[in-house]
Amino acid sequence: MKKVIKEAKKIMDDFMRELDKIKFKGDFFVRRDNNVREECEVNNEKGFRERFLDNAPKIKNGFVMAEKKKW
Repeated sequence: MKKVIKEAKKIMDDFMRELDKIKFKGDFFVRRDNNVREECEVNNEKGFRERFLDNAPKIKNGFVMAEKKKW
């Protein structure tokens, strides 16, 4: 199982590096009638937080650092 997780992480990392190379010209907008997610039951799966943070490109003090828009 660890091998599969390691391979999946490598695929995602490679994919993100390739996406960084793409230059997009123009604007991109998403129009939604409802911007709020419906309430649902939370899955408190053991180890989820650690796996989630392992996939985050930037972490500070146990939190994911979100990118600000680049101008």
